[in-house]
Amino acid sequence: MARPGTERNERAEYNSLVLREETQQAGGAAKTEADRVWRCAACAAEVARDRHRIPLDGAATRAFVNPDGIEYVIAGFSEAPGCAEVSSPSPYWSWFPGCAWQVSVCRGCSAHLGWRFTGADRFYGLIVGRLTPP
Repeated sequence: MARPGTERNERAEYNSLVLREETQQAGGAAKTEADRVWRCAACAAEVARDRHRIPLDGAATRAFVNPDGIEYVIAGFSEAPGCAEVSSPSPYWSWFPGCAWQVSVCRGCSAHLGWRFTGADRFYGLIVGRLTPP
């Protein structure tokens, strides 16, 4: 006679084995669009997920020039958990009216990845050339 609860444990273990076998036969875990990850080009740390991409003024990317004349091509993200803000919010020379910006760096290696914008909207503008797309 089986101990109480043993049958449930055996069934859960069997289901886990079947799931692992099906995953291996499929070549690994299936990736969905939501799982696609943007990574830091310098250290490969996870920065943001593709599902958090947002248009900037209706475009997938935008080019902007800072006060020093340096041009940046940025992509918008509603979330970027791989970023850390390292400056105070500033409205000076903001590319988005009503928003202040903060410098955002990679949590893994501190490479400058872009800016977090807050105010009228809240989002990240990340430099496309400093990211590895999914």
